[in-house]
Amino acid sequence: MPGYYMHLAASNPTARKNKSFTYGLEMPDLLKSYLKRYGIKETEDKYNKLKTREMPEFIMLKTRLQQKETIENNLGLHYGLSSNPDIKYYWNSLTKEQQTNPFYIGYLWHLLTDLITYKYIDIETKLSEIKNSSTLELEIKELHKDWDKTNAKIKQQYKDVELPQEIEELKIVKFEEKSPTKYIEWETIKMIIDMLRKNNPLEENVEMVVKKLLK
Repeated sequence: MPGYYMHLAASNPTARKNKSFTYGLEMPDLLKSYLKRYGIKETEDKYNKLKTREMPEFIMLKTRLQQKETIENNLGLHYGLSSNPDIKYYWNSLTKEQQTNPFYIGYLWHLLTDLITYKYIDIETKLSEIKNSSTLELEIKELHKDWDKTNAKIKQQYKDVELPQEIEELKIVKFEEKSPTKYIEWETIKMIIDMLRKNNPLEENVEMVVKKLLK
C-alpha cells in the first residue's frame, strides 16, 4: 500500500504545516506500526506524546486499531481494506465540528490517497492473475520493493517532503534506486501526487474537493 512518503507527498505543503493535519494523515498507518512493534499500552503512550488539542483521546481510536480490516466490512483504522476504504462512512460518522477539525481532515486525506492510488494502479487485478501461491508470495515481495523504489523517486523529486521524527525513528521506510519498478508505474504515482497535493483541504470545501477528485 502507499507508504508514509507517498502520503506526505500527496498532501498540500501548506496544510502539512498544521501538525494536527499531518498527524491525521499519518495515524491510520502509524498506530498500526506502533501496535505491531510496541503493543497497545506503549502505543497509547506514544500517541499521547504526539497528541495536540485538536486530536481525539486515544480511546476513540483504540477499538478500530484492534479490529481486523477485511473486504467484507468497514472496520479498522482504514474503514475496510486500505485498497478500498469506506470514505463516505468515515466522513458521515463525524460530527459537523469534527468535519472542520484538521486532524480528521488529514485522516480523510490518508484514506482518499489510498483509494485513488489503488484505483489507478490496479494492483489487485495484476496479482489475481497469478495462480501459483509460491509465485504470488514472491510477486508480493516485488510489489513491496516497488514502493521502496517509489520512495526514492519521491525523495528525489519532492524536496519539501521530509519524514517526521515519529516515523523516522521506526526505521521502516526504505529506499531502492537501482532497478525499475515491476507493478507500479512512476508516472502514474507522480500524476496522483500532483493531482492531490495542489488541493488544500484546510482552506477549501472538503466535500467538494473529495467529490471532484473521485469523479
